Amino acid sequence: MSMFKDVIQLVGYSIELDEMMQEVKTPYERQVFANKRSVSQTEFFNGGQGGLKPQYQFEIRLSEFNGESELVHEGKTYSVYRTYENGENIELYSEVRVGGY
Repeated sequence: MSMFKDVIQLVGYSIELDEMMQEVKTPYERQVFANKRSVSQTEFFNGGQGGLKPQYQFEIRLSEFNGESELVHEGKTYSVYRTYENGENIELYSEVRVGGY
């Protein structure tokens, strides 16, 4: 069992219908512990080929991930573009979201 030294906010969205029967997207955040790592050179290159700008990989416990599409670390918002399950943990590969300050 690895120790996590960073803290991130997982950002997801709940979708509900309003009184006009239109979808309303409401964001929610949950704080979890993580390990932040730089992405590999290969990940950076392959992501760039696909139009992405890979930044960091965050590892968290698999049981704490509910498919959130964004995360916040040190005030910066990142989009999660891919995940990889690794035993009891999951790796979240992220890129800086445009206007993500």
